[in-house]
Amino acid sequence: MPNLFVIPGPRAVAGAWLFAQIVLAFSEPSPHRGSPSGEFFAPGSLHQVRLNIATGDLDALRKVPRGYVPATVTLDGEVCRNVAVHLKGATGSFRPVDDKPGLTLSFDRFRPGTRFRGLRKLHLNNSVEDPAYVNEFIGAELFRAAGVPAPRVSLAWVELNGRVLGAYVLKEGFAEEFLAGYFRRTDGNFYDTDLGHDINQRMRRSGGRGEAQEQSDLEKLTLAAEERDLALRWDRLEHTLDLDRFVNFLVMEVMIGHRDGYSLARNNFRIYHDMDSGRLMFFPHGMDQLFGKADLPWEPHFAGLVARAVMETPNGRRQYRDRFLKLFNQLYQVERLTNLVARTQEPWRNILPRQERLAMEREGALVMDRIVQRKANLKWQLGQPELKPLEFVEGVARLAGWVAVDEPGGGRMDQVQDVDGKSVLRIQAGPSTTASWRSKVRLARGHYRFEALARTHGVKPLPFGKAQGASMRVSGRERTEAGRTGDSPWLPLVFEFQVEAVTEESELVCELRGSAGEVCWDKATLRLLRLP
Repeated sequence: MPNLFVIPGPRAVAGAWLFAQIVLAFSEPSPHRGSPSGEFFAPGSLHQVRLNIATGDLDALRKVPRGYVPATVTLDGEVCRNVAVHLKGATGSFRPVDDKPGLTLSFDRFRPGTRFRGLRKLHLNNSVEDPAYVNEFIGAELFRAAGVPAPRVSLAWVELNGRVLGAYVLKEGFAEEFLAGYFRRTDGNFYDTDLGHDINQRMRRSGGRGEAQEQSDLEKLTLAAEERDLALRWDRLEHTLDLDRFVNFLVMEVMIGHRDGYSLARNNFRIYHDMDSGRLMFFPHGMDQLFGKADLPWEPHFAGLVARAVMETPNGRRQYRDRFLKLFNQLYQVERLTNLVARTQEPWRNILPRQERLAMEREGALVMDRIVQRKANLKWQLGQPELKPLEFVEGVARLAGWVAVDEPGGGRMDQVQDVDGKSVLRIQAGPSTTASWRSKVRLARGHYRFEALARTHGVKPLPFGKAQGASMRVSGRERTEAGRTGDSPWLPLVFEFQVEAVTEESELVCELRGSAGEVCWDKATLRLLRLP
């Protein structure tokens, strides 16, 4: 077992000091500074966690992973008995208890009033979707720097019944002490997404007064978001939502590519009702996959109801644009962010076996590269002139400006004359192809159909994923029909969609996901129809 508590040498002390300076460059002084929990989440800290769970309770976790069982937890040498533990994680990150499970530790569930260093709940993330072990830390720091509360993050080395589970990301739970760092009152309604994934659905309430089913604050926000009069909508949103912080929340989710968050996927978020202001506030969550798509549009299609409601108003759109430029210039500083990646990984240097450490550092280098690529693409996007609304003649608009994206290894993409004499967009697949031709347009509110004639030859699906074959869609929206595989003559491909905003930039996509074959789109038939 590695010794986690050796006395650091001069190099380690210097590294910890620099780490702290980088952190302070991004965020205001912590509201928890000087408290036991503040010391626990001190920059550069790495904790040792040993769990002991009885055999019968392990069997219970195998059968009901989300059910709490008692455990004895030794955390940095301090023994905590009767701690409630259950498995955590979603589709990509969940692992069973006999693997490397994500774990939630609740110190007060079986012993009300119990705290560890002032904390009632901690999460141990197995980080299987972030092998660099850095994204949660960077995301939380950037959100806090933008004025949006986010849980504190540290690192942990974990054992379960003597079995080494290894490296984990340790996160503060969304509990009363988290709220106390930002709000005078902590008795407002606190919602998460266990039951519903947007405010117009019933959500699970984990804190607040009165009956759990009473969610009138969410109902008021829903009514405000669904108000059709845009001037009245903005006024109603101002009375129910912390708009200033919500705009920052949207900006940061898009800027750092939190594609599994609220605004883009209606996932991984929390909502708190501040009793002093009477307004609701959104918090980020589940930030283990960031910076993954360098060319994510800075004004994307928003999935969350409140995100769309804000962006459909002139005030909301203007504030989003102004705030994006401001926060991008203030916070997206590549050198500091990449240094932060390196310093977040520093505590592992003397802990991990050499091969594991090198693998983690390679993953960290990939994160650094994604940070650089995202910055460059956003800078390019922000320098582009605003698209003019697409012109329609008798309800039809012809499409141009097609750009090749993700050209496949072992394949090719080109605009050519095919054997029938047609001018086509062509994708020839390599062994693992997720390639597309794309064109951006600005559209007014309305219902549209994107269509063209397409021909396929020998298209084979990938051995993974649901979306396969040749298809057409709009970026940020799911396919509505199965993709075309095999061989087919010239037949229509179609995608219908709705634009709810007054105007919205949409990226039209002609896509192939496959392991072999070819697809061609007839350029003369690529068009957008405005439907009644």
